[in-house]
Amino acid sequence: MSKKTDETVIVWRSRNLHPAFSLLIFVAAVPSAQAQSPLAVPVDGEPFAARLTSVDAQGKLGFDVAGKPRTLAAADLVAWGQPAELRKGPILVLADGGFLPAAVLAADKAELSVDSARWGTLKLPLDWLAGIVFRPPPHPAELDALLDRVARGEGQTDRLILDNGDELTGLIEAENLGSDTLKIKGNLGPVPVAVRRIVALVFNPALRQQPAADHDHGYMAGTRHLEQDSITPGAGSAGAAWIGLADGGRLLAARLQLQGDSLELTTLSGAKWKAEATDLVFFMPAPARACPGRTVYLSDIRPNEYRFLPYLETKWPYQTDRNVTGGQLRCGGRLYLKGLGVHSAAVLRYKLDRPWNRFQAEVGIDDSTGGRGSVGFRVFVDGKDGRKLKYTNSPIRGGMPPQAISIDLAGATQLDLVVDYGEAGDVMDHADWLNARLVK
Repeated sequence: MSKKTDETVIVWRSRNLHPAFSLLIFVAAVPSAQAQSPLAVPVDGEPFAARLTSVDAQGKLGFDVAGKPRTLAAADLVAWGQPAELRKGPILVLADGGFLPAAVLAADKAELSVDSARWGTLKLPLDWLAGIVFRPPPHPAELDALLDRVARGEGQTDRLILDNGDELTGLIEAENLGSDTLKIKGNLGPVPVAVRRIVALVFNPALRQQPAADHDHGYMAGTRHLEQDSITPGAGSAGAAWIGLADGGRLLAARLQLQGDSLELTTLSGAKWKAEATDLVFFMPAPARACPGRTVYLSDIRPNEYRFLPYLETKWPYQTDRNVTGGQLRCGGRLYLKGLGVHSAAVLRYKLDRPWNRFQAEVGIDDSTGGRGSVGFRVFVDGKDGRKLKYTNSPIRGGMPPQAISIDLAGATQLDLVVDYGEAGDVMDHADWLNARLVK
């Protein structure tokens, strides 16, 4: 009803203008509504704008494409939509790499009770949690660093990160979570700390729940690599997915069901959480690494060789599921969960131990450069006909949208990803291979 009203107002206001201009205004109103639909990226074929309307227990996805239905198996989808940025705290950092914005209500020695604006009141086992960010920094790069600091916590004690930069280590009395003051017991006994002074809390990493082998869906992005000969491409585990919500929450679902206005997530432990369907903004199938679907991400595979040619003296290691400075991958105003971050000039080499159909990715300069930097991307493939250049481009500059590439790998035995110097030496050449993947 509102759409019809908007169109009527637009046409009525244009009656005193030239007829051609009136028609232009009316027609332009229709695509603008369609352009708001999130983008679905299938394994085969071109991306398409669509609303995700259903997900069933077997991993079958239903889409509304400009009023027409379309179905797709989860194994045939790279991703739909885009993750939202985290803005407000507190943020629960989960042991599996997920994030849950929620207020802490209370706790005991085993569970934490929280209130989520999307999921309602929840009870979480403490061993599900890596920690809590109470006061997120406003700058994305600073927040990325803090979230990683909590997620990758080291040692065998709890830890409080304070607003003045100090850290306190010891045993946190969980019963105080949800109050205005926390107590942490160290060598000198219990020390009370006002919650308003706490930037983040890191739970003892040794007590975190580790994923079972058949439920390892990319836990702690970038810290685990598989050899290709350990991968068995197939249909994957039905229903497993990373999902993103409008508040920036990002969760690993063992199963997700979407029907009408209802969204139900089943956690790896079997708990069921419910939210409104409109809260869902991102869906990315995440089959278990031991049995992936048709898509295998290069960030989950250890390259056979990495070569970096410094312009002067600074050496840059490559990063997995992060940009080259260690922040989350962002390009063209979008956040990406998977990919490779490198600095010019560099080569990543992958021996292809089994047949693959295609290599697919998006390439661009990471948004962290503030629009600076320029690089050239090249892709070489070795096969029975020798070494061939399969992709090259004009320099890609900071601020440009990422470019999609798709390379035929029929008969290929080796894949080389090359990043060259751009137009200003190596200045801010933070290159991203976004969603870089091998497709079966």
